[in-house]
Formats: sequence, structure tokens, C-alpha cells
Amino acid sequence: MKKKNTTEPQYVTKEILKKEISKSENRLNTRIDGVEKRLDAKIGGVEQHLDAKIDAKVDSAVQSMKDYTDSRFTLLETRIDGFEQTMVGFGQKLDEQGNKMDRYFNGIVKLVEGLTGRITFDEEHLEDHEQRIKKLEEHTV
Repeated sequence: MKKKNTTEPQYVTKEILKKEISKSENRLNTRIDGVEKRLDAKIGGVEQHLDAKIDAKVDSAVQSMKDYTDSRFTLLETRIDGFEQTMVGFGQKLDEQGNKMDRYFNGIVKLVEGLTGRITFDEEHLEDHEQRIKKLEEHTV
């Protein structure tokens, strides 16, 4: 049997312990860095997935709100248009009634003028009769 010549001592020195701990730290740091990179990638994927879902929900909610608002404004515009048409029709009816009232008023004015002329004529007749009655009374007394 041959004896093995080893340069390593049979006991653990401070330098050997430092080297072994340093190697272990390096291996551990390498593993931690790998795990961190994988976790960062997974977290990034989850964030993108959640952002996409949130954006889709927000977009659908915004679109839904926009559609609802548009439908309400369309309904309001329709009602306003109907109201405007009603007001135009009402204005035309008022114009027609105004024309009728003008005709009625002109007729009443003519009637009153005619009556006033008759009343004036009748008052003149009455004054003539009163003067005749006075004259007759003076003659009889």
C-alpha cells in the first residue's frame, strides 16, 4: 500500500473555514438571485395579467357608462324636440286665435261705432223731442 500524499491538513484552519463559508455564501447568493429573478418574472406576469383584467373591467365599465349616458341624452333630446314641436304648434294656434280675436275685436268696434252713431242720433232725437215738449208745455200753461 501506498501512502497518499495530501497537502491538505487533517484539521480545519481559519482560512479553510473562511473559504468554505465564502463558497457557501456564493452558492446561496446565486440560488437567491435565481429565485429572485424567477419571482420577479412571476410577479411581473401576475401584474400584467391583473392590469389587463382591470383595464378590461374599467374599459367595459366606462363603455357601459358612456352607452347609458348616450341613451339618456338621446331620450332627452327626443323629448326636447317633441316639446319644441308642441311649442311651435301652440304658437301657430296662438297666432290663429290672435287673428280671430283681431277679427272679433274689429267687429265689436264696428258694432260699437254703429251703436254710438245710433245713440248719438237718438240723443239728438231726444233733445229735439225735449225741446218740443218744453215748447208745448209753455204754450199750454
